[in-house]
Amino acid sequence: MELQGYLRVLKRKWWIVALLAAISCIAVFVYSNYFVQPAYQASTDLIVNKPADTTEGAIQGQVDQNSINTNLMLINTYKQIVKSPAVLSQVLEANPGLGLTTQELNDKISIDSVRDTQMMTISVQDSSYERAATIVTAVSNGFRERVSTVMNLNNVSVLNAADPAENPAPVNTNHNVLYLFALMVSVMLGFGIIFLLDYLDDSVKSEHQIEQVLGLTLLTKIPKIRKKDMARPASVRVKQPEQATVLRSNNSRV
Repeated sequence: MELQGYLRVLKRKWWIVALLAAISCIAVFVYSNYFVQPAYQASTDLIVNKPADTTEGAIQGQVDQNSINTNLMLINTYKQIVKSPAVLSQVLEANPGLGLTTQELNDKISIDSVRDTQMMTISVQDSSYERAATIVTAVSNGFRERVSTVMNLNNVSVLNAADPAENPAPVNTNHNVLYLFALMVSVMLGFGIIFLLDYLDDSVKSEHQIEQVLGLTLLTKIPKIRKKDMARPASVRVKQPEQATVLRSNNSRV
């Protein structure tokens, strides 16, 4: 099929693509507004930094480069300790009002760190921001206590703590990507349905197809005349789209 043929097929059945696109957008709207529960995220920023020991001739508070490198390597270890059952069990024991299991608490926690920095961020998502802030504060405090007890280190400090009094917007309200994905799928599905219907349709749609099927040569075309056109004067009749076709055999004489 030539490009013009594809365009003619799309022009005849473009409404299929439009209908599927409208249905998909409505479905995404209903899903995002009535079935998706808003989720809020609270975060606490921690900094891993052990002050260097003060020695004779050293400046008070000067940070040793070796200490910085050690702290950077410790961050990967700390990220595992935060989500360890020992820390999470301790947090749940200290906060029975959370009403969570160890696995449920683990699923709510995410930990991020920026490469070559001494900072790590603990984040918690929940349906209530106040509850998320309470959980992330409890986890960060439990983690710091566990590190101090097990590793005998006190090099983790809170840089920015989550404030339960804040009222941020939900983090899952932007559904533009979902709308875009639904439109792309509906358009591709619509094109597939259109070309499938055209492939299954064996009716004759053009004069060229008539010549191919019957092996006859086109002589002329007769326009279709409607009844209301017959009542008009001949001088004002409007020519309608050509429908009927007169053919002759390839062996006949003109």
